[in-house]
Amino acid sequence: MKKRANELNTELLILPDGRILVQNLTQPMAEILRQLNPHDKQIAPRVSPRQASPLTHQKS
Repeated sequence: MKKRANELNTELLILPDGRILVQNLTQPMAEILRQLNPHDKQIAPRVSPRQASPLTHQKS
């Protein structure tokens, strides 16, 4: 399979004990993982500043 030059690719391995191993962590995937575990110190530096804090819902 041929990859495109601008294609982002992250590989995840979810272990039976719940740990997640990541290879080639891209910023979009880091943002997804950050929502699952907002306190992870290894993912935090990979998240863009606009996504640095967990999402909050505001009522109108």
